[in-house]
Amino acid sequence: MTVQTLPLVNNENLAPPSISYLLTIGNDPKTIKGEKLGYKTGILYLSPADQSGIVNLCQRASAGCAIACLNTAGRGKMSGVQKARLNKTIWFVRFKPQFWARLVKEIKALINRCKKLGFIPVIRLNGTSDNLWERMHIKGTEFDGLTIFEAFPDVQFYDYTKYTYPERENLPNNYHLTYSYSEDTTPEILHENLANGRNVAVVFNVCKFDNKGKHHIKCTCPLPSKWHGYNVISGDDSDIRFDDPQGVIIGLHAKGEARTDTSGFVVNI
Repeated sequence: MTVQTLPLVNNENLAPPSISYLLTIGNDPKTIKGEKLGYKTGILYLSPADQSGIVNLCQRASAGCAIACLNTAGRGKMSGVQKARLNKTIWFVRFKPQFWARLVKEIKALINRCKKLGFIPVIRLNGTSDNLWERMHIKGTEFDGLTIFEAFPDVQFYDYTKYTYPERENLPNNYHLTYSYSEDTTPEILHENLANGRNVAVVFNVCKFDNKGKHHIKCTCPLPSKWHGYNVISGDDSDIRFDDPQGVIIGLHAKGEARTDTSGFVVNI
């Protein structure tokens, strides 16, 4: 895909590329499952790692993570989806006031929508990125100078991250993180995260049918019950990670390109 070329700085005379929305709501199978628990999730999908050609949004991504990224899972591999994520990334990097104004507007709309429908709004800003949102400050809205968590203190935010526990501690009360395991994760990192209450998500390839036939679309082979001595719970049942018990492994079935991963990012059982 050809990367769009824009100036490296904001320009009032230029308009950001066209997007339909920033937050994806109700189109993700896992977030739809969360609606059965009473939550409606808005997810921001940007171009992961350095795929945009203009910025690296996953500074801690391992080689295996980049290969097995969920960016290729489901509809994510479609060219139209990739272009939309690129355009959103351009907003995020080069049109920050417009980006923040649009994000705030969409979060407000989600809150109002949930009030009418009887859902609890929750937000995941790193759908396919790993940004340090707790260190970013809004520009271009009535919340200028605040973080997004301070602007919406009653909204639960959550994400997966490759940053280890010490790198992202003392988080806002309404921001929940799950550490994402990779081939670079040492036993010490694994235990440190779990010991400090941060669960660890692990992608498993457990398919006994080599991800073929009916299992090519969705593998239903069971996840292990324990891994490295820790209980494993399914992360495929829903995406609502902040309701998980502490001190557990969040097991995820390999999807997309992850099904053929040999880097060690995906744990083969």
